[in-house]
Amino acid sequence: MAFTTWAALIAGCGNKPDKEPEETPLPDIQELTYYMHGTMMEPIWSVSLIRQGEEAFIRIEPWDKEEEFCDYPVETEVLEKVRVILETYDVASWAGFRGRDPNASDGYSMSFQVKFTDGSKIEASGENQFPKNCRDVFSELNDLTAEARNKFTEEENG
Repeated sequence: MAFTTWAALIAGCGNKPDKEPEETPLPDIQELTYYMHGTMMEPIWSVSLIRQGEEAFIRIEPWDKEEEFCDYPVETEVLEKVRVILETYDVASWAGFRGRDPNASDGYSMSFQVKFTDGSKIEASGENQFPKNCRDVFSELNDLTAEARNKFTEEENG
């Protein structure tokens, strides 16, 4: 009996699936909003990438003007690039993240929310504690939205 059990265990150890399970790609992005703030007051509160029908735009929400924002048209391909960034850094694993470091007396806070065309969403926030790869994701998002953020800054200083 013991031999049969050991033989079954050993035989089972070598069995691997023929194929790794495929990761399901994220749905198309409907709207993504993010920010990271430190102690210094910045002119931009948040940046959003928004799909409206066949068009897309980047929305800049200023820090000091309630309920005012500036929209800048962008190619819809930018939303596809954003989706690739989210998949590359496994941002789906951020869902429900609420980080907080109570020992930090000053520092940074972040917020991230993405709504997909299928109605699903991912939300994360943190105060001096962030989800894995957060800074890399935000850096790449900032690269994609740099032109709109620069236009906003020029118009504000104009």
